[in-house]
Amino acid sequence: MAMAKALVRRILNAIFNGPAWRTFLAMGVFIGAFALCSLNLAYLFMANFRLLSQYGVMAALDGGVLQFVELVFWGYLSLGFYLLFKGCVDGLLRRVQDRQT
Repeated sequence: MAMAKALVRRILNAIFNGPAWRTFLAMGVFIGAFALCSLNLAYLFMANFRLLSQYGVMAALDGGVLQFVELVFWGYLSLGFYLLFKGCVDGLLRRVQDRQT
């Protein structure tokens, strides 16, 4: 477990604090993945809620609950990509600030 944490920390450090071109490239990939994951997510949540509230247990047994869990997963995955994007932005801005001082 500690080895996996160290590996993830090294990878994130290489992305956020590596060469600026690599950080900028990763930032574009992460914001694209965020957009792809969050596309129409709010509409799908509302449609799922409407289905479950309208048809109740029948919709839940027909897969409405599973669909809700999948939507929550996509929401958290989208949030993860957004946080990676913000890490890239912070890494780039830190470089700019360090050069000005």
